[in-house]
Amino acid sequence: MRNFTLRKGFLESKCGTRSSFKGFIMLVVMMLMTASSAMAQEAKFEVIDGLRYLLDTGAKTATLMSKTDGNYSGDIVVPEKVKGNDGVEYVVTSLGDGCFGSCSALTSITIPSSVTSLGENCFSYCSGLTSITIPSSVTSLGDFCFDNCSGLTSITIPSSVTSLSWSCFASCI
Repeated sequence: MRNFTLRKGFLESKCGTRSSFKGFIMLVVMMLMTASSAMAQEAKFEVIDGLRYLLDTGAKTATLMSKTDGNYSGDIVVPEKVKGNDGVEYVVTSLGDGCFGSCSALTSITIPSSVTSLGENCFSYCSGLTSITIPSSVTSLGDFCFDNCSGLTSITIPSSVTSLSWSCFASCI
């Protein structure tokens, strides 16, 4: 790491090299412009058909998230695509961290082939869930994904899953 000192319109490093102050300012301005364009891609939360999503407006993708007003229950069918309040279609690509965590009344779930990952604690403590089929599009299961799923008696994991994270099935038996 270099130390720099500002002297008489020049930026001088401790190594003795000099560059013009204007050049330095231009570099800072370019970095700020790059950062602001990256931040222009917005993410927003929306509830669509009773399911809460984090929508990435830049990538046009959606992540299913946990509810803020209680837990999911019953039979859940996750759609492949959802239409946001902005009228744009978003592809559901992941089930977010803890999205069904502690949903003990969740009995079944259908996951679309657009989903590629199941987040950490995705189904932890879902004691009412007895079986699940993971689509072949999924490549990773997050930490504690099925932790304490005491009712789980059948799970189908496709060969596409290349990453079973730490304690993925802890306390399932």
